[in-house]
Amino acid sequence: MDKGELNQGTARTAAELRVQLAQMTAASQLLERTATDKRSRGCLAALNQSICRMLRIVGRLELSRRLGGEEPPRLERAPVDLARFTRELGGRLAGLLACAGISLEVEAPERLSAWADEGLVGQMLMELVSNAAKAGGHVTLALAGRDGQAVFTVEDDGPGIPPERVQYLFSSGEEAAPDWRRGGVGVAVARRVATLHGGTLVAGCAPGRGLRVVASIPLGAAEGTLLETPALAWDQGGFDEALVALSGLLPARVFEPEDL
Repeated sequence: MDKGELNQGTARTAAELRVQLAQMTAASQLLERTATDKRSRGCLAALNQSICRMLRIVGRLELSRRLGGEEPPRLERAPVDLARFTRELGGRLAGLLACAGISLEVEAPERLSAWADEGLVGQMLMELVSNAAKAGGHVTLALAGRDGQAVFTVEDDGPGIPPERVQYLFSSGEEAAPDWRRGGVGVAVARRVATLHGGTLVAGCAPGRGLRVVASIPLGAAEGTLLETPALAWDQGGFDEALVALSGLLPARVFEPEDL
């Protein structure tokens, strides 16, 4: 089986999973009408959390396929106020992470505009924040303009990782997910997003001082990167994309119907 056939098979599998998840979501919504006691609502919350986690897996599968093809994917670039976007997305993530006892501090200038694929930048930030939140405690998401670049910095106050292991953050193999549960597909996807924008993503830390990841993308428009076709829409089954992105970190109670 060549790579093209493999990609087609992956697309079909993802589409089939989407159908099953849509049916599960519909069943969950019907159950809301009768889930009035504590036990029933707890079971429904567990079901919703599982659906969100599966949506995250499928979304990553689709995104990895989109970004990892033989031909570089085109970006849906448009003028984006990254400062406002970062504050709004950060606020949603912070509210959810607080339910897990994790604080997220967001720092951004009053305004910082760039030509960017807003959807992919959002995916990049959610992957980086989610990865940092695995360390628990406190996470910082900061945006600054520097030398014609929009510079995103995501930092946590966890135990850090040995410098010689930093390279594995960008690998999806077994070595990428040791006891500290860092990296893997998420950080690799984030780096790919930055690279496709003509930027970079680097990581570094000292043991005991947490992990720091810095992603930069140019503020200007790159020639020949504008799309004439609509951007790919990500179906989250009616669940908030931030909730899906953090579904592996949050307590089940967050997924009770009144909280969604």
